[in-house]
Amino acid sequence: TQKLVSTDVKCNTANLKHTVACDVVPLCRDDLLVVDKRVSSGGGGGAGNLAGRLCLVDRMSSVIRLVDASPTRTVPMDRCVVDIHPEKYWRGEKHYRLLFSSTRLTRFVVLDVELCADTPYGEEQAQYAGPKSGVEKYALADVEIVRESDFGQTDDTLSCVTHLGNLLQPGDTVLGYDLVSSVLPSEAEWSLENGCQNGFVMPDVVLVKKVKGSGGGGGGDAGDPAPDAEEEGKKFKAKSSVSKKREKRRKREEKKAKQQLDEVARMGFLGDVGGDGGSDELFKRERDAFERELENDEELAAEFNAAEQVLREGGKELDKVDEKAGEDAGKAADDDEEGALADAIGDVDLNEETE
Repeated sequence: TQKLVSTDVKCNTANLKHTVACDVVPLCRDDLLVVDKRVSSGGGGGAGNLAGRLCLVDRMSSVIRLVDASPTRTVPMDRCVVDIHPEKYWRGEKHYRLLFSSTRLTRFVVLDVELCADTPYGEEQAQYAGPKSGVEKYALADVEIVRESDFGQTDDTLSCVTHLGNLLQPGDTVLGYDLVSSVLPSEAEWSLENGCQNGFVMPDVVLVKKVKGSGGGGGGDAGDPAPDAEEEGKKFKAKSSVSKKREKRRKREEKKAKQQLDEVARMGFLGDVGGDGGSDELFKRERDAFERELENDEELAAEFNAAEQVLREGGKELDKVDEKAGEDAGKAADDDEEGALADAIGDVDLNEETE
């Protein structure tokens, strides 16, 4: 909806207030969910083969893409991925329970990777290097890992089946949820006990994503000499025009958010929390984390740039609507002035005739 706030008859402009109401799915990428088993029996959630299992949120766009967080070795990879449309999600919203968010991710070091699918003897494991590499991004694999904090100190290792088989190599660093040492709240324990399938086995760890530039598979061999500090500085300083624009926009948004927070604090709504309080620091950390995620995930960066383009085009359309509304308001004001002037002239004529 739109509401006329003010108008300038002389300049033929108008100030409009646009109000947009929308429902946003309360999930984020890399969240760990428990999909209730009742979703497949009349629940309307549309989870398909992933009903009653742990799932990872792989993508958030026009659809929600879920990946099986603890797949079995014999299941094909295409049965471990499900796309859920927003209508189906809202229909069965109560059956999707959040277990952990991405703030609970732990760093692990990969010790060994073995694909579940049979590979010919003597052939090396093909690595995913982009959409044009000819290799599927996800493949099931048995992975042996160790916590990065325990690496070189203890002999305790963890094993799991993950969908990141074509992305990992020994020596890589990967982020995941450590379910062995995590303390679950009572609601999460109830969801796992009553929402999962009867034969479901809780994994020790759930791997989420690989840390870019780590180990032997991160864009170079582990034995390559380290680059000079000068070369690293040049590589860091080299930014594209898109990155520079994004950096400028980020600084403007941070300045604007800080000003708004100061104004709200002066009004007394935030108590003692001012522009230098914890809210500003939290916003900055979240913004930096999102910027790093854009640098590490090329697909997400491409989607983000496409969304920015759509918003820019939408903003141009809104500007056109505002200009048209301003012209209409100016014409209406001119008509009112002409009508008032005609009434005044008519009153003067009547007075003269009466005299």
